[in-house]
Amino acid sequence: MAILTDDSVFGPDSVIHDTVNDRDFLRLDFTTPYTYAEVQGELGAGGAFEGWQIASVVNLEGLGSSVGITHGSADPGQLALAEQLRDWFCPAATCVRTTTTHEYARGLVSKGLSGVGQLAFSIGRRFNVNPHELDFRLSGNGGVNSRGEQIYLTREAGPPIPEPSGALLFVLGSVVFGGATRRRARACGGRG
Repeated sequence: MAILTDDSVFGPDSVIHDTVNDRDFLRLDFTTPYTYAEVQGELGAGGAFEGWQIASVVNLEGLGSSVGITHGSADPGQLALAEQLRDWFCPAATCVRTTTTHEYARGLVSKGLSGVGQLAFSIGRRFNVNPHELDFRLSGNGGVNSRGEQIYLTREAGPPIPEPSGALLFVLGSVVFGGATRRRARACGGRG
C-alpha cells in the first residue's frame, strides 16, 4: 500500500509513502528544472533536496510491488493503478510523455552509464498491443546534464503518519479515498 502525504518543504500531497518498504518518493515535477548533476549537488545539507537520495530501480520496483502492479500485466485494475501512480508522479500532465506506443511518467534513477547518461524508469501504459499492457520498467536513459529529464528521489520514511493527510490510498487493486474525506465526514456529524 502507498499513501499520499504532505511534506514541510514541498507542500500538500507532494510525497507518496510506501508503507511496506517504509520509503517516501517525491513527485517528479519538483526535479524538472534541474539536471541530474544539479540534483546530485542539491542532496546535501542546505540543498534543495536535503535528506533525499536518487532512487534506485530496486526502490521503484518495491513501490510497484507495494501498490500491487507488475510490468507487462494486462489486468484492468493494475493498469488503472499504474495510471494513477503515473499521474501522481506527473500531476496535471506536467511531465507525462505520450508516444505512438506508450503514455508514461519517466524519470532518471541511480546507477547510471559511466557519467555520460543515467538510466530511466517508466510508469504507465503501453497501448500498441491488445490488450494494453502495464509499463513499469527501465526504459532507456537520459543525459546527466540534460534539462527536462525528471529524477526519482526517495528517502527512508520518518515516524509513521497516523492518518493520510491528503488522501489517496493505493491498495492492492483498488483506490480508496481517506484522510480528508474522513475528517469532512466527522465535521458534518457523519462516520468516517
